[in-house]
Amino acid sequence: MDHRFPQWLRTCVRKLSFVDLPNLGMVVCGLGIMAYFAQASGFSAVESFSFDPVAIREQGEWWRLFAFPMSDPSSTPSNPLFFFFFVLYTYFVFQSIEAQWGSAPLTLFVGLSYLSVMIGALVLGYQTNLWHYVLLNVSLVFGTLFPNFELLLFFILPVKAKWLTLLSGAVLIFEFLKGGNQYKLFLLFALFPYLLFFGPFLFGELRTKIKIAKNRKNFDKDMWR
Repeated sequence: MDHRFPQWLRTCVRKLSFVDLPNLGMVVCGLGIMAYFAQASGFSAVESFSFDPVAIREQGEWWRLFAFPMSDPSSTPSNPLFFFFFVLYTYFVFQSIEAQWGSAPLTLFVGLSYLSVMIGALVLGYQTNLWHYVLLNVSLVFGTLFPNFELLLFFILPVKAKWLTLLSGAVLIFEFLKGGNQYKLFLLFALFPYLLFFGPFLFGELRTKIKIAKNRKNFDKDMWR
């Protein structure tokens, strides 16, 4: 983590560097593949690990806190080929962030994302796919760190990471404005890790762009005097 992040955040991450799981992307994708094929084969035990705040709070099924990644059909491609591309993209994103940050900051960020979504869902009683928002946070980090990196969707369509991030951001803003109060509060919980890590940086970037645009406008006016 470099100067783009606040000093206090870098200090906290450094002090918690013992929370370190190298090759986290391989672990997440490996568990996701296991859950996918177990579900495809009709292995019902996977359903028992789906995150359900009502079952956790009212029925004491505490093991649901440990949800399998990519096990929810509502947010995971059912087609094997699309699932392959999804896993490949997820692994690449994790590996790219780990190469830039190091394994400890990535582990902390993913862990914080998991806890934040879980706490928000438990407090609000909001049933959701926990890993969907964890992976969304990670994907937003990738687009912010590598905005000009060009991805080949399905190895065919070139698109820069920043456009995918902006599209995700636009969808989230639309959902936030359209959703009810409970969903708005849940989204704040779910996106708290990304806003915590990148909020100051994004605000600084926006302030710099506004200042540059203002100076350019004043310069253009002065040219005609």
